[in-house]
Amino acid sequence: MKLHYLKAVYFFSSHAVEGLTVMNMKEAMFYLLNDYYITCGRIKRSESSGRPYIKCNDCGIRFVEGVCDETVDEWLETDDDSKRNLLVYHRAIGPELPFSPLVYLQVTLFKCGGISLGLSWAHILGDAFSVSNFINNWGQHMAKVNVNSSPALAPRSLTNTAKPEAPSEPLSAKQVNHVGDLWVLANNCKMETFSFNLTTKHLSNLQAKIGSVSAFDSICALLWRAIAKVREGFEPQIITVCRKDPCHDDSNVLGNNQIIRSIKASFLVGESDLNKLATLIANDQDQVCDERNKIEAAVEKDNGCTDYIMYGSNLTFVNLENAGLYELELNGEKPKLAYYSIQCVGDEGAVLIFPLPHGSAAENEDRSTCIEWMTKLISNYYKM
Repeated sequence: MKLHYLKAVYFFSSHAVEGLTVMNMKEAMFYLLNDYYITCGRIKRSESSGRPYIKCNDCGIRFVEGVCDETVDEWLETDDDSKRNLLVYHRAIGPELPFSPLVYLQVTLFKCGGISLGLSWAHILGDAFSVSNFINNWGQHMAKVNVNSSPALAPRSLTNTAKPEAPSEPLSAKQVNHVGDLWVLANNCKMETFSFNLTTKHLSNLQAKIGSVSAFDSICALLWRAIAKVREGFEPQIITVCRKDPCHDDSNVLGNNQIIRSIKASFLVGESDLNKLATLIANDQDQVCDERNKIEAAVEKDNGCTDYIMYGSNLTFVNLENAGLYELELNGEKPKLAYYSIQCVGDEGAVLIFPLPHGSAAENEDRSTCIEWMTKLISNYYKM
């Protein structure tokens, strides 16, 4: 995960931040970082092996303030995904490892008095569920709620790695060229980010067509097939699916604990039936494998000095439905909108699926079906 970074942005109305100052936010963060002390560390390398590690030396996180001449509502009405990067101060780790913060927090004040909170997070600290727990606990400190338990680092024992008698390389991770001390992935094609909302009507229509699988599995199947159609001759036969591990539900545990599964289709995806694809994603345990131990074993072969990527090594889907994106509260109010993204994704791309705030996915007048609409959307985007 060393070459991946997570970004999170939360929008709050002026009423939600009434009476709060930047100093209040910093004070609450001081208390939070007493518990999440690992986020204040810096990367160093072992003198004997060259393996990087986090030294907990209390160097802190970087706090950034910004000002925007638009209102929160005006900002949210724009469809330009590139503008969202302005709300998250981000720097990749390196080339001077001991001086690179692992976390950046940007507070942007809007013309209306509302704010956005933008978090840049080095993925080596933990997955998106760790990010959500971190920021939600900060909200509890803002509300003067004491969180006395200290975080535990996720165990990294190799006792449950892939069996020696049947070694195999993980399908969901790919070795890349060594990056040295500047932890940035070099892509072979131009990468962009775009997002779209699915309404209640879209989801109802999609699940009526596909059948008794979850909304997440239905969306994955539809996007997988749509991308396969526009990449004729180069369609993705393998995808990676990331979900929350229900066995790691401790909100004070930092770590990359999400389930990582690879799914391989033995048929032409672009011409397949959606129900067949969705069922494969949801239920076919013979072809669905949690690859966390395989990834761990592959990395450990070279004592952690070889560089890998996971997001974008295959077309990757991440389920953030249960990430608690709307559990952060300021003055008792939830965000108007929260969204996450991943920086430094491999050429195959990644899709993050997360909920909108309650009431946002209402019925609309869109006459096209979800299948037609999304297939056309993906097709048009790839032609840009």
